[in-house]
Amino acid sequence: MPSDLPAEPKAVSFHFPAWVPWTALAAAVLALAWAALQWMTLRTELATLRIELQLAQLDLKDAQQRREADRILGQYRRDPATLKIFLLSSPHAGSPSALAAVAWNPGTSEGVLVAQNLPPPAPGQVYRLWAIDPQHPHPVVAGVIDVDPQTGAAHGQFKPSQPLPAAARFQVSLERQGGVPAPEGPVVLASP
Repeated sequence: MPSDLPAEPKAVSFHFPAWVPWTALAAAVLALAWAALQWMTLRTELATLRIELQLAQLDLKDAQQRREADRILGQYRRDPATLKIFLLSSPHAGSPSALAAVAWNPGTSEGVLVAQNLPPPAPGQVYRLWAIDPQHPHPVVAGVIDVDPQTGAAHGQFKPSQPLPAAARFQVSLERQGGVPAPEGPVVLASP
């Protein structure tokens, strides 16, 4: 008896050519290499952007300090008698050739410091600027000096913690980090 059912399809066997898996593997390796290259490129760009940000922040700080120095020195241009200049050098014979200058305005009790050849402080230590005023029994802290570790240069404006219209001298000492009420460490620069 003939059947009206369709004949079963015959299974056709299909085999990938031998080169297909190798091509797929090569494509995967290339994709992985491209992704790794993109990742390294992005890391490099991120590092470059971080450096550019740090440089921009340093430029901004420098511009702010220069503007403040110009403001302080602008008063000197209007009234030269108000500004006093102090030269600071090492009080010890045979010390490094560190030097500093302070432009001081006694009317506003603020100033500008420029220093050179200061060795970087040891970890946990900072350079501190002190104003010596005969009206005060102890030196008055005027600020912390940030030294460029590569050049030994420092510059910036400062304003002591209290008015000092009669400041007669300035000195720089090496102190422990965190602040001290009076000089404890060695004096590395002083005005006569």
